[in-house]
Amino acid sequence: MNGGSALAADERLAAYDFGPGHPFQAGRLEAGLSLLRAAGVLEETDLLGFGPAADADLELVHDREYLEALARFSASGPAPTDPGEATRFGLVGDNRPFPGMDEAARLVAGATMAALDAVAAGDLAHVFAPVAGLHHAQRRRAVGFCLVNDVAVAIARCTRSWPLRVLYVDLDAHHGDGVQTAFYDDPRVCTVSLHETGRYLFPGSGEVHELGRPPGVGRSVNLPLEPRTGDDGFLAAFDAVVEPLAAAFRPDMLVTQNGCDGHVDDPLSDLTLSLRGYRALARRLHRLAHRHCQGRWVATGGGGYDLDRVVPRAWALLWSELSGRRLPARVPSAWLASRPEPASERPRSTGAPSASWMERRRRRRTAGTAERELEARNQRTVRAVRRLVLPPSLRVVYPLAGRGARAERLPGWEPRAGEYLAPGGPLVLRDRSPASVLRRLEVDPGIHAFVRDSAQEREVLARISEEPAGEVAVAHTPDGVVVGYVAVLDPEPGSRFASLPWCLEVGAVEVATGWRRGGVASALLRFAVEPDPFEDRILIASGLSWHWDLEQSGLSAVAYRRVLARVFETAGFEVLRTDEPEIAYDPANLFVARIGSRVPPARRAAFTSRLVRGRLPAP
Repeated sequence: MNGGSALAADERLAAYDFGPGHPFQAGRLEAGLSLLRAAGVLEETDLLGFGPAADADLELVHDREYLEALARFSASGPAPTDPGEATRFGLVGDNRPFPGMDEAARLVAGATMAALDAVAAGDLAHVFAPVAGLHHAQRRRAVGFCLVNDVAVAIARCTRSWPLRVLYVDLDAHHGDGVQTAFYDDPRVCTVSLHETGRYLFPGSGEVHELGRPPGVGRSVNLPLEPRTGDDGFLAAFDAVVEPLAAAFRPDMLVTQNGCDGHVDDPLSDLTLSLRGYRALARRLHRLAHRHCQGRWVATGGGGYDLDRVVPRAWALLWSELSGRRLPARVPSAWLASRPEPASERPRSTGAPSASWMERRRRRRTAGTAERELEARNQRTVRAVRRLVLPPSLRVVYPLAGRGARAERLPGWEPRAGEYLAPGGPLVLRDRSPASVLRRLEVDPGIHAFVRDSAQEREVLARISEEPAGEVAVAHTPDGVVVGYVAVLDPEPGSRFASLPWCLEVGAVEVATGWRRGGVASALLRFAVEPDPFEDRILIASGLSWHWDLEQSGLSAVAYRRVLARVFETAGFEVLRTDEPEIAYDPANLFVARIGSRVPPARRAAFTSRLVRGRLPAP
């Protein structure tokens, strides 16, 4: 192999072919690899060897009965005659059987497994598996051109063989439903899918409220975007959610599905992305891998159905970024001459010159009413997702673009110090801790609800304290080890209470695992909200079950909700009913508020009026 990157594909994968007239054709393999070779960025030594996936690996995700049916229907002789069986296993229509499909699907899974194995073992930093990313296949059914869910199989095998946490990012125009389902209750795998909303596009799933099941609640993240979102909207959604989510989840490996079927010329979606946008996404993913995953990155090709122009170029741009190989200035003329002429009747074609890797930059135009409404819908989706899956402390460190100054600021007071005698020993309580002090303290490694690295946790606290309206109170040992903290912040712009300048949010109440059940959380929260200026403010907190280190508590979500309610009630907070989506989605969540004694009645009424805006869900 050449350097730290490899490509997991060879001519055997051309057998994954549903036949003439089907959108998913074997020609994608030849088109993509021939362009890489013609451009001089792929050598035979770059190819990673692999074999077909074994039953034991496939059964990590798929039922044996389904795998047996897949083998029967792939036989070269007469197909089974029971049409009901074919329908039951999804082997009809778009997933119609073809001879040898069982072996072809196993080879795709084998390529993806070999890619993850090589990266997990440290043999390679990056691997690209172009004919992979069949993300729709379910446990007992073929779905959406996908016979075996190679990505889910490879991730399941990887997390079983190594103690790794995997961040899966799916950029395909269609929701990555099969991978999400496979890990819906697994806290070691965080799945993120950016896709065209299922209101208009197959498979019809991927809404923001699909958040996972315990103990994996909050590990399934979906950004359903509007048709005609384009590069700017897609990249803005990625930046607002994926990077801070990676900082919170702290993955050991990045696995991506880089489907290019969201391109403006693709016949199966309407996201209207460009090749320039896909190059920008590849660069972001590469940075994320090195920033959060020690460089470990496996990319899969996913969907894409314009085989003449889009798929080969998208793969080339991705491989160039992943491998560090520089593409020539123009697409090689010999390769262009060998390809069929692209369809001239594409109504949405960007008109890129045939020898260009990417489309020409388009001149920006003033957005009309429809474009502004589309952008507003996407922004509402992004804000909802951020509130559902990112703790407020991380939302401050990774703010949305354009966060403006608040009209009112919390008045200053002199930093205070107090003491609390916990069962584990004496603690010093401090508020208004400046960033310079926080950066000199250590953080107990038992504080890991959001960030697993104590040095990064300390930086999060320091960044919060640098915000104009950010206040941090800490509990630390006499020798300077932080064992708990409370962060008070501005509500995020665009949220329901953000326009109330006298409303603040308790963004986190964290106590290290070795110091819990000793009253530290209650004592620290009471200390943090005691200062007189808080009597002019309303404090709110959203106690989301997966943000409060539920996995380490040993309690059920509902029982932990009762514990949180008691902690807040000791500091003067009251549990309130609201139809805020992130609260209403799960009965284990809670919303609390503390209305200061000097808050005028008009402000109380304005706050109360925002608690319920629609029909309140049944308790």
